Amino acid sequence: MATKNVLAFDLGASSGRGMLARFDGEKITLEEIHRFPHNFSILNGHAYWNILHLADEIKHGIMLCKEDLSGIGFDTWGVDCGLLDREGNLISLPGSYRDAALDDANMAEALEKIGGEQYAFEQTGIASLAYNTLYRLYYMQKNMPSLLNCADKMLLMPNLLEYLFSGVKHTEYSIASTTQLYDMHRKAWAKPVFEKLGLKESLFTEVDFAGRDLGILRPDVAVEVKQERLHVISAPGHDTACAVAAVPAKAEEFTFLSSGTWSLMGISSKKLLEGAAIIRSKISNEGTADGGCRPTVNIIGLWMVQELRRNFMAKGKNYDFAQMAELASKEKPLQCFVRPDDFMQPGDYTQKIREYCKKTNQAVPVTDGALIRCVLESLALKYRQVYDTLRPYITWEEKLYIVGGGVQNRLLCQFTANALGIPVVAGASEATAVGNVMSQLWAVGAYQSEDDKYNILAASFGTTEYIPEDREAWQEAYARFSAL
Repeated sequence: MATKNVLAFDLGASSGRGMLARFDGEKITLEEIHRFPHNFSILNGHAYWNILHLADEIKHGIMLCKEDLSGIGFDTWGVDCGLLDREGNLISLPGSYRDAALDDANMAEALEKIGGEQYAFEQTGIASLAYNTLYRLYYMQKNMPSLLNCADKMLLMPNLLEYLFSGVKHTEYSIASTTQLYDMHRKAWAKPVFEKLGLKESLFTEVDFAGRDLGILRPDVAVEVKQERLHVISAPGHDTACAVAAVPAKAEEFTFLSSGTWSLMGISSKKLLEGAAIIRSKISNEGTADGGCRPTVNIIGLWMVQELRRNFMAKGKNYDFAQMAELASKEKPLQCFVRPDDFMQPGDYTQKIREYCKKTNQAVPVTDGALIRCVLESLALKYRQVYDTLRPYITWEEKLYIVGGGVQNRLLCQFTANALGIPVVAGASEATAVGNVMSQLWAVGAYQSEDDKYNILAASFGTTEYIPEDREAWQEAYARFSAL
């Protein structure tokens, strides 16, 4: 077959990149066309995403691509959204999930109005997390009512970008599943939740599955980027759904870890997980690229390593991530730990980690390498803790597939195998872009079956297997970690 080229824009919580995929009928070759930083800004005490900057960087990435393109697709982080008026104009900058106003108190108020955490889970299948879209809209209704009153449509971040480039308003299934406003049982918006919160049903657009062709670029955008016949294809909007679509597992059911700024551990399952234990464990039955479900737990991931790097750089120590891993590898193992979920907000992590270890009567990490090792080992032990909550529902081979940028940290991959006591298979580091690409290739008819997909992934991206080591030492460390 003739080579098909598609362009995937994968937007993470701190950077974005445009990845050109060339598919020759057997193998995908990826090339990074454009990478750019982005971050939230604080305005009037609230955190917002600069959507205009994102759109401009995407346009620049398209213009850098000289190939004949069959499609372009977007995937982003979950939960965040923008509002449009009746004329289709953006009302304000989309808020960021890192907004300090989206706290537990705000969530508790909303849950009380809805009927409690159990009711919210029964209606949606999604864990109650303070930054979910549900709680943002509740906060806006209470504190920014004029914005919601003049809003005609709410679009989640990947679908907002699709709208800016195609003019089509819709919601893709996997990103809808992150909101805690979508009923994963009935595959429809959770209208009873809308009613209890007083949200307009008309605010929400139709939900469809990934792979929909949204048509060619808006005329003004097409002229600007010099691509007048480029089609916008709706990829799995949630980057985790994209990453899971790139897992190199042949079986339908498997256990995965998408490792990046956030870590997301879960299972690709044929059914939703329900019950009090699932609610307590904050397991969300989020959506897959093909309309299925993937019970998932959100974990603060390499964000902690990124923050440490930023702290080091502020002191003139310009380590790259490989150098940080090398420093950690030289330190004494399993000396001290932190609970990763206590470290969500930015700050001086060198100081915070040392204060935490002192407060919890542990050895205090003195060197940079010891700080890094503390974070990496703590992440691996947190993965073990989450895996233990999923273990009762795993009826297939105990093996963890890791995809995403974290696979480049070989030390963390080995620590994860050690902590869980099971083999770890590391796949594509660019998994979110790969999942985006696979959805686009499916939409343009480049392959026809799941077997085709597995063969393409196997031919295109290698895997590395890690076997557990030092089992007794890690088991003892897990007991100490669990007691924190």
